[in-house]
Amino acid sequence: MTLLNKWALLILVGGLILAGRAFSGTTQETFHVPPAEGQLEARDAVAAPQTVAHVIPPEMSKVVAAPVRIERTPGDLPDFSMHRDVPTKKAHFFGYLLPLVQAENVRITAIRKRLNYIYDHVRWQQEINEADAVWLNQVTAEFRIKNGDSSETDFWVMAFERVDAVPEDLVLVQAANESAWGTSRFAREGNNLFGQWCFREGCGIVPAGRPEGATYEVARYDSVCESIGSYMHNLNTGRTYQLLREIRARMRREGEIPDATELAAGLVDYSERGMAYVNELRAMIRHSETILDELRLSAETDGNS
Repeated sequence: MTLLNKWALLILVGGLILAGRAFSGTTQETFHVPPAEGQLEARDAVAAPQTVAHVIPPEMSKVVAAPVRIERTPGDLPDFSMHRDVPTKKAHFFGYLLPLVQAENVRITAIRKRLNYIYDHVRWQQEINEADAVWLNQVTAEFRIKNGDSSETDFWVMAFERVDAVPEDLVLVQAANESAWGTSRFAREGNNLFGQWCFREGCGIVPAGRPEGATYEVARYDSVCESIGSYMHNLNTGRTYQLLREIRARMRREGEIPDATELAAGLVDYSERGMAYVNELRAMIRHSETILDELRLSAETDGNS
């Protein structure tokens, strides 16, 4: 790689880190001094278990991470078919899933923040300690970052493209679409809200009408949280969703908040229906804005009371 290309990639990584805002609406932090001078303790923002998240206030120049317990319901999906009224069913479905989606995004954002901390060491030519190196190897494996050499800038380009949150509204409306508002057979029997497949015999539920000779099954999950985590990991690592990741990275570079309507274009290959599927998701996003805003406002009010 030529020196000019390396500088171009370095600028691109910087854009991915600096640009945009987190989905909470707060500016994503970056460090403007070498880590040794900043006296940072951001390494405490570990890739936490699914029930724990580490929050780093972006406005702080000296970051000290503190663990925050996130309540997540690990069990099976409630019976949403009992709600005959459509607005009521929507409210219960979104109300149940919203904090679970938020918790998974918090987990991913915590990983991204620690990546940011380690990347600052790399670009300031500071040594990465053993704990950070081990952790980075784990993240490289989890997010399938092909170039595992953290001294190369293209490693960080792929890392910051893949380790990023997914807009809540997109996750929620796709769950509603794929699971018929949580009432489909695969949702009820396997906690599968997104129609994801698996390919090992006995790994899931054999769909009716599966073509002769086909071996796929619809994946079965132990919990709704596991289904959400698997779906978001699929969007962040699967080759089919490279376009979604590119749209999200571009929006961050341009200082925009990654938007559900925009990112829906990256799901054109999620369904055989192509753009008709994307347009349907976009319509659902528009029609769900009011109820989701009300649910978020209600959660904020309850949290402040």
